[in-house]
Amino acid sequence: MTMRSIKVSHILLTTEELAVTIYDSLKETEDTQELLFRMFRKLAAKYSACASRNKGGDIGFIEFNTNARELEEAAMATPVGVVGGPIQSKFGYHVFLVTEEEELGDMGIDGLHSVGIK
Repeated sequence: MTMRSIKVSHILLTTEELAVTIYDSLKETEDTQELLFRMFRKLAAKYSACASRNKGGDIGFIEFNTNARELEEAAMATPVGVVGGPIQSKFGYHVFLVTEEEELGDMGIDGLHSVGIK
């Protein structure tokens, strides 16, 4: 699995049928990123079974082994601004969107300073 520093939003659903319907609706707006992000936030607030619904589905920057493994693996393989899913995990069905990516860098031994900077 490729390691990336990515910010992810998701919509957690209890049925595959609803997940497919929401996924299809979002894919139709994928060409206009601003509209896609806005629509994603609204659908998350209305339909998601996760507490992240209160933040438009935003689960923040994901770290290794802190989310459902299936969601994490799929998100790491998905480009920014592309709708992914539905992915099934023990929690339900995830439709997700990678909203941002940060460059990975070496922060040094203490995690606070860049290597090579004195």
